[in-house]
Amino acid sequence: MIAGVLRETAADERRVALTPDDVRRLRAAGLGVVVEAAAGAGAGFDDRAYERAGARLVADPAMVFESADLIAWVKPPVYQLDSMPLRYGQVLIGFQDPIVRAERIAWLRERGVESVAFEQVPADSGSDTDALSAMSRIAGVIAYAEGRGLLAGEPRDQPLRTLVLGCGHAGLAALGAAARHGDEVIAVGHRAPQRDSAMAHGAARFLRDSEISALLEQERIDLVICAAVRRGERAPVVLGARELAALPSGAVVVDLAGKAGGNCVATVLHTTVTLPGGVIVTHRSNYPAREPVAASHAYSAAVAAMLLSRTH
Repeated sequence: MIAGVLRETAADERRVALTPDDVRRLRAAGLGVVVEAAAGAGAGFDDRAYERAGARLVADPAMVFESADLIAWVKPPVYQLDSMPLRYGQVLIGFQDPIVRAERIAWLRERGVESVAFEQVPADSGSDTDALSAMSRIAGVIAYAEGRGLLAGEPRDQPLRTLVLGCGHAGLAALGAAARHGDEVIAVGHRAPQRDSAMAHGAARFLRDSEISALLEQERIDLVICAAVRRGERAPVVLGARELAALPSGAVVVDLAGKAGGNCVATVLHTTVTLPGGVIVTHRSNYPAREPVAASHAYSAAVAAMLLSRTH
């Protein structure tokens, strides 16, 4: 059995699906590994490190598809997969964007190519293959920092007031980051047990989503982190026109749920927009790529576990 690692082609993506350490782990378990040249460059892993770990370097993605039974990526390639030498029985492992790419995944399945999506690994399962939870925690911290950086830079005589929508891994990580910066943090969740988690991560208050409109109309909120989404499902729209109109000019909304449809009605994928009322809404799909080394190590561990599970 041979595993293949592709060089990432998505814009600004610096992670790699397997690190040299995990290549070494796979080789010790008896798997062959082929790696596309420069696959690890964005995260600081050079080709020599992969060769020392026991991988075979190949020049282009077509050679990975020709050689490998199991092919790993972080994000789907930007090139058309039907331009690659696909064959029956191949398995494509990584983030698959299963909502956006549903038709493409079905097309591959009809041709005998399986797509294994980390988005559909059960949350909080304790599985070593739960890459999404690890990436979500990194994304929550980075999304908070990016949102804070977009706020107007005038001096403030009181702490930021930050609203976090969703208390999953990303939301709780954003809550913790906001609390460490001394923000007054309000959390919104959909299930009662989230209250204790939110408060433990620094939320000053915990609300239901039905209370959001009243909160925004009565109190100033500077920063909103949108992270209300369940994996494999469309995200609920939580910030509609009414809620956006209630935010003050200069407020920032960071929508981590954009690829699943978005929590904010004004979200534009991969774009930062300023609304007529002065509210800034931003989305990026690869916040963890801002920390490519740590993110690659965490992601690679999940990929290696998935690859090993497919060979037993």
